[in-house]
Amino acid sequence: MSHRYPPKFYIETYGCQANEADSEKAEVKLLSLGLEKSDSPGSCDIFIINSCSVRQKSEDKVYGLGKALKFFDKKPFVVLMGCMVGSVTGDRVRYERKDLERRTPWVDLYLSSSDLDLLPSLLQKAGVFRLSGQEISNSDKSASRMVQTLVSLDHPLKGFVNISSGCDNFCSYCVVPYSRGKEVSRPKVEIINEIEKLMGKGVTSVTLCGQNVNSWGLTKEQKRKVRIGSETTLPFAALLREVHDIAGIKQVSFLSSNPFDFTNDLVDAIKSPKVDNYLHIAVQSGNNDILRRMNRRHTVEEFLDLIRRIQMVKPNLRLGTDIIVGFPGETREQFMDTVKLFYQIKFRVTFISIYSPRKGTMADKMYQDDVSREEKRYRHKFLTKVWRESIKE
Repeated sequence: MSHRYPPKFYIETYGCQANEADSEKAEVKLLSLGLEKSDSPGSCDIFIINSCSVRQKSEDKVYGLGKALKFFDKKPFVVLMGCMVGSVTGDRVRYERKDLERRTPWVDLYLSSSDLDLLPSLLQKAGVFRLSGQEISNSDKSASRMVQTLVSLDHPLKGFVNISSGCDNFCSYCVVPYSRGKEVSRPKVEIINEIEKLMGKGVTSVTLCGQNVNSWGLTKEQKRKVRIGSETTLPFAALLREVHDIAGIKQVSFLSSNPFDFTNDLVDAIKSPKVDNYLHIAVQSGNNDILRRMNRRHTVEEFLDLIRRIQMVKPNLRLGTDIIVGFPGETREQFMDTVKLFYQIKFRVTFISIYSPRKGTMADKMYQDDVSREEKRYRHKFLTKVWRESIKE
């Protein structure tokens, strides 16, 4: 509990752009209340950990912080937020909250991403700092209206706009549908209004963010019907065109996108000149059987055809992707299909992950983690080498 005024806070962030955006929101909120930002966790009064659950390694980093706290001059008030908390709260609980609390007894406050706006009130309730009733009221009102976009602190001319939250894809290895909850699309009018506010701050480049931006604006029934390469018109493609045509916007990007619902309409939309020449689209594997077991809903052949059509409308395209090696049941031969894919497509950016079982996911329930740790490391190293050689070429 803090006795210094104003209290100092430090935010440690793990994971994706969505977590980065949430951390920036928390930072702006606390700064607006008069708190100060600390240069290091060892000298703060409030230590906020924004967690990731995508890989076991990500969670292990958080668990390891409990040991690090012993070397602090004094124990700060610790807030754990993000996907680890989301996995034990809400409608899609992945495992029991008591299991998380047992492994993190040094945490003072657990906060899901959906409750981020409550952070000031919860800190005040815990006695970490005191605000007047009017300040709390204004804080709550501000939180409820707080825009879900922020100017990037590293790139002041760039802004990030969350167009949706959550995910309904349920790829068998993935925790996001549990940690982030059901997919909810934000209204177009809110998105456009926030882009205009960002432009008022000097922003000229906007990135539209979501766990799967392709499905923005679709109903659950529509999502099931949309398929890669189809002629289905997408609300997201229309949104992309509308943002592209805003006077003053020089570049528009989007993260993240999947192959299985990337329609011809979206291919046509990205040929617009202001749409960024970088496209990140996760393939995850180069083998169809593994893709099926991952519940990815696309084939390697469909992916290759999609990239060919995209490159026809965007000749200078730079591609990024995500890959998982060592998925349950993946043989060396099936892994070599992924290596083959890297020879066929020159990815400029790639995130290669070693599969780790995530408690409560379908892969954890259905498949045995039967690829040895040594074999997983070998495949990671081998594929990384292939990728680096392809970049040199």
